[in-house]
Amino acid sequence: MTLIVAALVGWLAGWLLARLSDYLPRFAVSGPPAHTPRPWVMPALWRVLASRLDIARLRQENRWFWLELGAELASAVIFAWGWSAYGLSVEAALIIGGYSFFLLIALMDIKYRLVLNALTYPAIVLLVVGHLLFNQRNFPNVLVGGVFAFSIFYLVARLRPGDVGGGDIKLAALIGFCFGFPAMLLALILGAGAGAGTAVWLLVRQQPDAKTYIPYAPFLCLGAFVALLVTV
Repeated sequence: MTLIVAALVGWLAGWLLARLSDYLPRFAVSGPPAHTPRPWVMPALWRVLASRLDIARLRQENRWFWLELGAELASAVIFAWGWSAYGLSVEAALIIGGYSFFLLIALMDIKYRLVLNALTYPAIVLLVVGHLLFNQRNFPNVLVGGVFAFSIFYLVARLRPGDVGGGDIKLAALIGFCFGFPAMLLALILGAGAGAGTAVWLLVRQQPDAKTYIPYAPFLCLGAFVALLVTV
């Protein structure tokens, strides 16, 4: 029964994160995105059941239907697994909290090409303060990791303008401060590898001269979450 409750909480958390991904972009420095969907609608899974599996109509109503449904189902699985593996513990809180944070950033970047300063800056401050208070022994590695990750992505952004945005640079720095050096390399390598693989796949499917925007933050978030699972 407890496992079912955890899955239900995860499902509702996935729905809430999807709604926040539509609501928070209005606080972006550059202004709110155009055609922002209604921020508070019923969960995607609930709409599937209520519409008697009329998927075509749901996709017409919301272009991000599959994305939001996937977020709800994935959250249910992660929450249930976290509770089953760690119970009520610090490890479970770190995994579920980290997953929720990275999922929110990934959803916003996919939908609106935004990585909000309002999320990355406070997170970096909390990470630095948290490491300083509870992980003093490895604090120099944390600083090196943050500066190293920031430097790499800043250099890539300067060498290849348009491929990496300012939000991606700050997210990379956040990941560096989260894991420290050299553990942050796992997250960045996994994220870069997943992004490169997706780019190659799209290139093969499209015409040689076709250019498709690929949001980079979701791949960084995926790498960070995998690294979190490994290090916790």
